[in-house]
Amino acid sequence: MARPESISGGCLCGAIRFTITFPQDTDWPPTGNGICQCTMCRKHSGSLLPQNCKFPTANISPPLKGNPAFKTYNSSSNAYRGFCGDCGSALTFHFVKEPEFTEINLGAFDEEVLCGKRDESNAWEDEHGRHVPRIGGVGRELCYPQYHIFMENAIPGVTDDFPGPKYLQDKSTGKPLTASGDGS
Repeated sequence: MARPESISGGCLCGAIRFTITFPQDTDWPPTGNGICQCTMCRKHSGSLLPQNCKFPTANISPPLKGNPAFKTYNSSSNAYRGFCGDCGSALTFHFVKEPEFTEINLGAFDEEVLCGKRDESNAWEDEHGRHVPRIGGVGRELCYPQYHIFMENAIPGVTDDFPGPKYLQDKSTGKPLTASGDGS
């Protein structure tokens, strides 16, 4: 997939909308993409496998903090989480020490960004229902997790069997485990 100039997303009710631009000097696909299995991320997202991607805050417009519907919750002394105060959609994660970056919950991106545009002219029906193919979309590039953290909270047989580097806790705390979990 070609490098997009921008991607868009927002909350469920539409009160918060944003666009992230990708100047040529920024990574594509973004390198700060990971799944977290800590209890706080799970509780905030309502998902067993919350996944965020890190973007330069300056590349997000309009600024989320300027939207009256955008609310934050200090989940610890080191971080806060952003959400829509109208519909409750979980949207962001921010480290206090890194205000220049915003982690966006990947589920907040628009359907066309993740799946592609619906190609209604080539739709077909069969015994399973109506199938509508998609054109474009950057979900594979944007959403493929590059690491998995807080694996100490993995649910055996459900959330523990992913390829790629795995960290028992935060990425900065040590050597990752391999996909087999043997640490080599």
